[in-house]
Amino acid sequence: MSLTYPIASNAMEALLNPVGMERTLTAAKATAGRAVVFENEWIRPGPERVEELSSAVQMAAAHGAVQVYESEKGKPVIALKYWRILTDEELAPKPEPEPVKQEDGDVKKKDHTDDLYFRKGRTKPRKRVVDPNQMDLFVKPEDEAQAPKDDDA
Repeated sequence: MSLTYPIASNAMEALLNPVGMERTLTAAKATAGRAVVFENEWIRPGPERVEELSSAVQMAAAHGAVQVYESEKGKPVIALKYWRILTDEELAPKPEPEPVKQEDGDVKKKDHTDDLYFRKGRTKPRKRVVDPNQMDLFVKPEDEAQAPKDDDA
């Protein structure tokens, strides 16, 4: 059985009176007739609402949309996952900020050179400092002629 999540404009509506139950974003958009976004909300009902919400919580738990926890004070906390229907204000395109004009009248463009050159924090790799106490196991060929030879054998 796959998990299905309620579709509504807020968490309480999703728990008590959902528009529908869908599994995927595409199906939720089709059912709602608008754009939706997946939300996870925590509901902390008072003691008077626990009995009222218990049947709705059990039904949503059967679909896999709800988990019930207990707070530090022993009160129930409901974690609800649902498809939230976006409002008109959220769907409205956001106005782009006006470009900053300089004193001479030119429009200042955003400079992306930092993104190109300073992605990793440095432009040049640092040369590691050699420990003076380290033994040199591999002698360079030009140094081999100058190195003293052991004739003790």
